[in-house]
Amino acid sequence: MKKTYIDTYLIAAFFLLMLLGIIMVYSASAFYARQYWGDHLFFLKRHLTWLFLGLIAMGAAYSFPFRKLAGYTWIPLFLGASLLFYAGVTHQRWVYFGPIHFQAVDVAKFTMILFFADSLSRKEKLLHRYADGLFPHLFYLMLFAGLVLVQPDFSSAFMLILVGLTMLFVAPVRVSHLLLTGAALIPPMIIVVLLSPYKLQRVISFFNPDSDIQGAGYQVYQSLVSLGTGGVTGVGFARSTQKMFFLPEAHTDFIFAIIGEELGLIGTLFVVGLFGIILVRGISTALRTSDKFIMYLTVGITAHFALYGLINMMVTLRLVPATGLPLPFVSYGGTALLFSCIYAGMLLRFANDTFSGGKRSRAATGVYNWKQGRTRKSVAKSRTGRKKR
Repeated sequence: MKKTYIDTYLIAAFFLLMLLGIIMVYSASAFYARQYWGDHLFFLKRHLTWLFLGLIAMGAAYSFPFRKLAGYTWIPLFLGASLLFYAGVTHQRWVYFGPIHFQAVDVAKFTMILFFADSLSRKEKLLHRYADGLFPHLFYLMLFAGLVLVQPDFSSAFMLILVGLTMLFVAPVRVSHLLLTGAALIPPMIIVVLLSPYKLQRVISFFNPDSDIQGAGYQVYQSLVSLGTGGVTGVGFARSTQKMFFLPEAHTDFIFAIIGEELGLIGTLFVVGLFGIILVRGISTALRTSDKFIMYLTVGITAHFALYGLINMMVTLRLVPATGLPLPFVSYGGTALLFSCIYAGMLLRFANDTFSGGKRSRAATGVYNWKQGRTRKSVAKSRTGRKKR
C-alpha cells in the first residue's frame, strides 16, 4: 500500500511565509489604507481574498496530474504568448476580462516553465548541440522576454530569463554555450537601459547612491533607514514609522524593509531561513526524482522562489538596482501570490511522489545524476557486474 509522504519542512516554510505575509501586509498598509481609503483593513481584505483563492489553487495544483501534460505543453505556451502579445499591444501589464484582471507575465512564466520542462526532458540527447538543441529553447525564452519588455516590464523580463537559464544550466547543455549566450545578452540589456531614462537613472543612483536620494534612489535609501532603525530585535510589531509615507510600496516591493524595522535582524534572518528551506527541499526533490519532466519542473519552480526572494531582499539592501519584484507569499497579494500558491502545491506533490514509500524512485538506489540519468549505486553495480563477467 502506498504511503503518503508529507514534506513537513516544505509545507511549514510555505505556511509560515503566508502567515507572515498576512501580519506584515496589515502592519505595512494600515496607515496608508486609512489615510487614502478610509479603511485600515482595505489591503488586508484584498490580500486575504487572493490568499483564499491561492489556497484553492494550491490544492488543485497538488491534485493535478501534471505528468499527463507532457507532449502537450505547447498549448499553454501558445496561450501565454498570446496574453503577452495582447499586453504588449495595449502597453499595459494587466489583462482585463470583465471583472477579472491579472498580470500576463505571471501566466506566461508558468507556461514557459511547463514547456521547458517538457521539451528539455524529451530532447536531452540534442542539448549538447547548439543549433537544434539549445537554440530553439533560447528562441522561445527571448521571444517571451521581448514581449514582456514591450509592456514595458524590464524586471519581469530579466527574471523570466534567469529562471529559463537556470533550467537550461541543469540540463546537459554545454557550459560554453550558456556563457556565450549570457555574454550576448549583455549588450541588448545595456541598450534597453540606455533607452529608458527612468531605468538609467536607477542604475546611476545604484552606483552613486548619494547622487539622488530624493529622486530615483529615494525608495532604496528609505529602505536602508528602515533596516537600520530596526537593529537586531526591531522596534516592535506595527510600530514602524517608515511606512507612514516615508517608504513607498511598503506593503508590496519593500515589505522586507518593514520586516527589518519591526522585527529586526532576527525577523529578516527568519525569512531568509524559510526561503533557504524551500531551496534545499526543492533541490533534494529534483535530485532524487526518477522522472525527468518532474525534475525540470521542480528546478523551474525552485528557481522561481529562490530568485524572486533573493532579488527582492538584495534590492532592499541596495545590493542590486531597484526593481518592482514582490517577495513571494509575503508581499501584498495579486496574481503573483496566486501563482506562488500554485507552485507550492506542485512542489509539495512532487516531493510526495518522490519520497513516498509506496513508489520506488531512484532515491531508493542512490543519488540521481540528471546529467547522465543514472545513480551512483546503479553505476557501481553495473561496473561490478562487468568485472565478474
